[in-house]
Amino acid sequence: MKAIVYEHFQAELDRAKIAIAEQDFETAWIALQRAHILGQQDAIAHTIAHWNMLKLAWRQRDSQEIIGQLISTVSAFPLTLLYGKNRYLRGGKANVKDSEKMSVPPDIQQLLNQ
Repeated sequence: MKAIVYEHFQAELDRAKIAIAEQDFETAWIALQRAHILGQQDAIAHTIAHWNMLKLAWRQRDSQEIIGQLISTVSAFPLTLLYGKNRYLRGGKANVKDSEKMSVPPDIQQLLNQ
């Protein structure tokens, strides 16, 4: 992962932690989805993003999201190693089908293109 992408990945995780502490879960999910997009092509970062989504789903007691994030957390590392560069980027929430392509925010796409 490029250093600039990693910095932004960490910043999004930090933004999510602050939002969770303030119980602003909508902002936390947005930050975690942005972190997921930034880290999706790196096996460790991808797994970390899903782990944080799992923790937030658990905190919210969202059973559908817990199950989806549990599966995603366990499979993120091996699947990223196998397909990381060949998959389209997505936000990472469990309620979005894997077949649904999501738009990447322009600022993130610009970072990834560097």
